[in-house]
Amino acid sequence: MRLLLLSAAVVDSFMRRITSNGFATSMVVLGFIATLMIFLPALILKDSDTSYTGLQIAFGHEFANLGPWASGEIKFNPIVLIAYLLPLVGSLLIMFTKKGYLSATVLFFIAAVLLFLTPQFTVVTVTVLGNANEVDVDWTYGIGLIIAASLSILGVMVGMVRISKQG
Repeated sequence: MRLLLLSAAVVDSFMRRITSNGFATSMVVLGFIATLMIFLPALILKDSDTSYTGLQIAFGHEFANLGPWASGEIKFNPIVLIAYLLPLVGSLLIMFTKKGYLSATVLFFIAAVLLFLTPQFTVVTVTVLGNANEVDVDWTYGIGLIIAASLSILGVMVGMVRISKQG
């Protein structure tokens, strides 16, 4: 029972601090939603309906497997994973520190840049009879990537307004 009361008090304390400041609330919401966009299509093959989610791009995905003769895969991409997680980290900074606006704003900015550069960081390999070759793929941005990057930019703008009002 004590643990339940203690956890309720901690949650209440966080909620009071967040709701007392609209900037913090908006940055936290933007960060969480931007991170959730990892589940939506991030990259789409140009002139095709084939799309890959942010999870598939970040953690790798085998899109073709013809046994020992041939296979195709998107390699694990830690930069894309970091790009999707940075808005969440920025949101956590806002929630758990009193003056984390500058750090959170920088994290949102880095996330936006990395998200827009995702097609350049994505490595696709095709293996034929044991010979692996990287393939250049023409990607277009998917809705999840566009929304995540846009929310990160919006987080930067909210952070800049908050920093300018603070000083």
